[in-house]
This record gives sequence, structure tokens and C-alpha cells, in this order.
Amino acid sequence: MEQGTSISVVIPTLDNPEAVKKVIHSLNSQTLFPKEIIICDSSSKNEIEDLIKTIESKIEIKYFRVGKAFPFDRILISFNKILFKRKILNFKHKGRAFPYEATNLGSEQATSEFLAFLDATTIPEKDWLKDYLLIYKEKKVNVVFGKTKYLALTSFQKLLRASTYGRRGHETIPGTLIRKQDFLFSGQIIKGVRSGGDIEWRSRVKSMFSFKLPEKPYLSYSYLPKDLVTASKKIFIYQLHGSRLDIQNTVKDIYLGLALIFSAILIPKWNSFVGWKTSPLYMPNITKLYLLGLVVIFLTTLVINRGVLRKVSNSFFSNILKLLIFIFIFLGVFRWNGAIAGWVESSVWYIPHITKIFLGAIILSSVAYRGLYFPLKNEVEKEYLFPFKWLQVGLLGLFLDCVKAPGYLIGSILSPFSKKIKKND
Repeated sequence: MEQGTSISVVIPTLDNPEAVKKVIHSLNSQTLFPKEIIICDSSSKNEIEDLIKTIESKIEIKYFRVGKAFPFDRILISFNKILFKRKILNFKHKGRAFPYEATNLGSEQATSEFLAFLDATTIPEKDWLKDYLLIYKEKKVNVVFGKTKYLALTSFQKLLRASTYGRRGHETIPGTLIRKQDFLFSGQIIKGVRSGGDIEWRSRVKSMFSFKLPEKPYLSYSYLPKDLVTASKKIFIYQLHGSRLDIQNTVKDIYLGLALIFSAILIPKWNSFVGWKTSPLYMPNITKLYLLGLVVIFLTTLVINRGVLRKVSNSFFSNILKLLIFIFIFLGVFRWNGAIAGWVESSVWYIPHITKIFLGAIILSSVAYRGLYFPLKNEVEKEYLFPFKWLQVGLLGLFLDCVKAPGYLIGSILSPFSKKIKKND
């Protein structure tokens, strides 16, 4: 890169002073120094601000406070426009206490030609900036995306990594290098959500600019949750935030399809579960009402998309067709012995426990997929998975998929009504 190239490293932070200290030290070990480090802090305390005042650094550090973060604020995002809440939480005009707003603020305050993004929990290799500038020049691209590998120390972290990220590097905003003018032109990262904005921004940037993802990961992340409760809470909250964005729609549709399938199995049996007419929960004609409800929802969605939003794609109809096929298969299995064999056990067509066998096969297939195919695809060592560890990995993956379900279901319902993301003002 030509002489005089300058880089601003932008780092959003939240209540993690020790991590901030490590990442500043790592930047001071770079083979190519950035012009400045911009810390955008959303912490609820002043520990990071105090750290910046005392830490030794060969690189200029600029500190900005971005509101204050409160644990419950991550859940109550839907009420962020309520006047009294804004007053109580005292958010500054600079932004909300989420990492994307902090990153956007840092990019606006940067004085360099280039922006390089990190967060306080990712540590770059010493040649990160030098190699990224070289890739930018040689490949003649507009963006070089970050590539992060996830480290695991405890036994649970190793299980979690195997069932999620694996050992290969993943494309991330942390580590990304882009010209400031291009980042601002892209519309920056979407505001108001805790997660999912990185996926949406990368997708948007790929449609606007040329880009490159390095072959090897240049960043490492070592802060995976250390227990099941923490991991479940984090994934649940992240997925609820991500459900508000027009991303991962195929996965959302799969979850919606599974929900419809299981409802198609359970709802016709509802009255037998509750005790028929003797129960106050008895609902006459529940199956007919259920099917009528599905038809009404489908037609309402179609009318709103085509008539109001003018937003219907071929994939919409193909996804509906797939859902109908799945429902038909499940109902066919569920009703097999009654419709085909007439409940005659001596019939050649009668299959004992067909529903249990079918559901068991689906669960076993899911565990095998999450415990074998998915980890091996993500370069988890065979020595770790075999002979029996893959079962634990698969069960953990299946459990975490269930934790994600509410967010994916909400997202699948909302995504047809989502407006296209526009550039932030």
C-alpha cells in the first residue's frame, strides 16, 4: 500500500476491562501500527474509562462513551421508543448500548483513510493489519473481511465449540478492513439490535463491493460460555434480536415448518389429551378450526405481501409447497395404520408404533447431523468425536437448536412483512 496509508481500529466494548487491556496490548505488538485506536464504551461502570487513562500505548487511544448498558435493556428492545424509558436509562444522543451503534460511532469519529474493526474479545495476530493491507492491494478489492477462530479451554467449551463453530475460521466483522468512505456509503451496521446486524451488513456489503476472505483466520476468540445456562441465555437473546432482521430466512422457514408439522400432529389429538367433553379445555371441531386458521394465515400473508408490500418471490411459493409436503408426510405417517391398515394388526400394511419409530428416527438423525456431519464439516478432530463424544455434541446441538426456536419462529413470521434495510441516516 502507498506511503501515508492510515488505519483507525474501532473497538466497541461492554464491561470487559481485562479484555480491553489484552486487545490494546496486542495492537501495540502489530508489525504495522494503526494511526489510532478508538474505544466506544457502552459499559455500566467506569472501569474501562479509568483503564484508558492509565494504560501505556504507543498508539493514540480515543475514548467515547456510548450511553450505558443495562442487562434488561437487551430484552426490552421493542420498547426503545417509549419516552419514559429513554429518560430512566438516560441514553446519550450518540447511540444505544449495543455494539453496532458503538461501531458506527467509532467509524464516524475516525480520522484515517481506512477502518479496521475489532471487539474487545477478539485478539488479532501480529501481522493482521500488514497482511490485510497487502491483500487489499493485491486482490484489488473494496473489503477484506475478518476471519475468526474460536478457542476452547474447558470441557464444556470444547463441546460447545464442536456443536457450533468448530475449529475452522468464520467470516466476521471483527478483523474487517474497509475504507471509511465505503463503510459510510454502505449505510453502516443496522441499529437497534444486539445480534444479526453483522450478518445483514456483510450480506449488504457483498452486493455493493468486491471483497475477499483470507484463507487463514487472523483473529482468535476465547470467551465462549463456560456452562450450559450461560450458553442457552446468550443464544436465546441473540436469536430474539436476530429474528427482527431479514436474515437466515431459510433456517427460519425450516423451524416454522417443523412447528407446523408438530402442531398438525398434536392438535388433532388435543381433545383426547384433555379428556374429551368432560374437560373444560375441550374444543369442538378443533381440527377443522386449525386447518381453517392455516388457510386464513396463508391468504392474509399472500394478500399483504402482494397487495400492500408488493413483495412476493418465487421462493415464497416454493417454501409454502415444501411446508405442505412436509405436513402431508407427517400426517401420512401419523394416520398410516388407521387409513391404510384399518387398525387391523394382522394386515401386512400395519406397522406397530409407526409414529414413535418415525419421530425417533428424526431425533436420531438430528443428533447424528449435529454430532457428526456438522462438526466434521467444521474441522473438528475425529479423535475428539469418537468413539462416543459425538453423542454429547449432537445432544447439545439439538438442545441449542430448541433454544433458538422461539427466535427463528418469530423471525419466520415477521420476515415476510419486513421492509428492505435502508442505509442509516
